[in-house]
Amino acid sequence: MNRKERKIYMENFNEIWDIYNESFPKDEKRDLKLQKKILKNPRYKMKPLKDGEEIVGFITTWDLDEFLFVEHFAIDEKHRGKSYGKKFLERLIDTTNKKIVLEVEKPNTIQAKRRINFYERLKFKLNKYPYEQPAYDKEKESIPLMIMTYPNAIEKEEFNIVKNKLYNVVYSNRN
Repeated sequence: MNRKERKIYMENFNEIWDIYNESFPKDEKRDLKLQKKILKNPRYKMKPLKDGEEIVGFITTWDLDEFLFVEHFAIDEKHRGKSYGKKFLERLIDTTNKKIVLEVEKPNTIQAKRRINFYERLKFKLNKYPYEQPAYDKEKESIPLMIMTYPNAIEKEEFNIVKNKLYNVVYSNRN
């Protein structure tokens, strides 16, 4: 994180942290101590998503060389349904030439199905290979999820490369 990004992050951290905590179940997020540690990793970015000066959400990404991993993406509850999510993801797509990877819950609930449909409308593809997000720390559980990719689906061999990179870089930073 360069000096300018760190300044923006620090100015907005409390608002972003509130949205983070309200948007994700405990097993799908880091605690504050681990989050602060991760911020020092040069591959990791946490950015506020703004409409003018107002923070409406945030996105966290990992630059994993061959692809960009969107680890957390959330719009503040009071701003949902106003197309901010679509707008910010389209901007991300337009500003990277890398494949984009993200995790989603299995389509077992109405909310999970809606989330998958949202990403599919943006041309993300659901990859149906078995995947489990490792636990963030000893206090949390691992979670069965699915991987979505943009702009196209991936074959089993590439999926295994993606999964191994996530496990060895993103989820190796536990405690």
